[in-house]
Amino acid sequence: MTTDERAAKAVEGDLAATMDDHALDPVPASSRKPLLQLIVVQVGWNISVSNFLVGGVIGAGTTFGEGMLAIGLGNVVLAVVASLIGIIGFRTGLTSYLASRAVFGRSGSILVSIVLGVVAMGFIGVLMDTWGGAVNKLIPAIPSSVFVIVFAVAILTTAIFGFKGLHTFSLVAVPVQVAIGLFALFRIGTLDGGFGEVFSASPVATIGFSAAVSSVIATWVTGAALVSDVQRYALKARDVVISCVLSFVVGVGIFEVIATVSAMKVGNSNFVVVMQGLGLLAPAAVLLFLALWNTADNNIYSASLAFTSASNLLKLKLKKPVWTVVAVVIAVAIAFLGVADQFGKFLGVIGVVVPPFAGLLIAHFWIVQRNAAEALKNLPAVRWESLVCWIAAALLAYYGDFLLVNAIEGLVAGFVLYTIAGLGLKRVKAAA
Repeated sequence: MTTDERAAKAVEGDLAATMDDHALDPVPASSRKPLLQLIVVQVGWNISVSNFLVGGVIGAGTTFGEGMLAIGLGNVVLAVVASLIGIIGFRTGLTSYLASRAVFGRSGSILVSIVLGVVAMGFIGVLMDTWGGAVNKLIPAIPSSVFVIVFAVAILTTAIFGFKGLHTFSLVAVPVQVAIGLFALFRIGTLDGGFGEVFSASPVATIGFSAAVSSVIATWVTGAALVSDVQRYALKARDVVISCVLSFVVGVGIFEVIATVSAMKVGNSNFVVVMQGLGLLAPAAVLLFLALWNTADNNIYSASLAFTSASNLLKLKLKKPVWTVVAVVIAVAIAFLGVADQFGKFLGVIGVVVPPFAGLLIAHFWIVQRNAAEALKNLPAVRWESLVCWIAAALLAYYGDFLLVNAIEGLVAGFVLYTIAGLGLKRVKAAA
């Protein structure tokens, strides 16, 4: 073999490893990433279209002081949840779905992976349909389906390369997004009345402080439940906490603040209308496009990991790049169904199904079985108590009304139910 052939083979091997992205094995110490890379990827993930939607709602329904306190409190709660989940990824080196084997059993985790993967792609499919329809209104000559396909191909180019692809895109997108957001704040300060009008703004229809906090938490609690997919690359537990705090309290928070302040200044909760009122419609379009890309490629990345985990347990030897393509195809198919008007329903489903999963993971690795290495040994085929707790927590979240919103109720219910069941069974086995 010649030198060139060896070099080509080495490059091919590196590319394959990059695309495989430790989808079925723990991330080794040699592949762990420095703190700065974790921050870039996590913050990139957390700059989402939803931040602008939530900020607009808060800006239209609270005073300045209430809005800022709600954003701060809500994102601190999210940072705590994300840190607890992220440290599980750091300790095990596993994706959220591989770690779920310890909670649900080898076969039980198949159901979890498939459900969460499909739900994530449903969410992205709806976003694609919404975006394609919006751009089609600007350029009617081109069908919305064309925009959906072009966008799907675009996000595939980053998601298929796993952590490296997410990092490369975020390294470019995050500074642009931050610059546009800060310029919007600067623009507000230079308009007549400056920030004084914002500080003294009174909402026409008050939504209440608890509703504002609820909207902040509900929007991102699902993302907080899946941060292990990124944080498994952390070098230290401290890095997990730092990156999660920066991504939620600063990354999510700053864009919610920008949207909130902008809405208070212009007097409208629609972020596009607000930016148009500030004379920043073109930068807003760029900002929203990059934010949508961030949301989409991270969800596709997470879904591809879920499908890879499930297929491996089902003895289907298909690698992660293949499942990344499959995930994109599923999202496009859902987009072509024309379900953009179902966005609220998809958010409702996600808010009921995913948070209990996070509650069970936290309970298992922090309370029931704190030794991560032992937690993954001698796993049964199915832990029926876990599936029962997951379903029960989701039903409690959907039908109950004991906390602020469904997402928080599901998280707490999953944690409490599994803690009781897990510790109870542990004592029974010890006494036997």
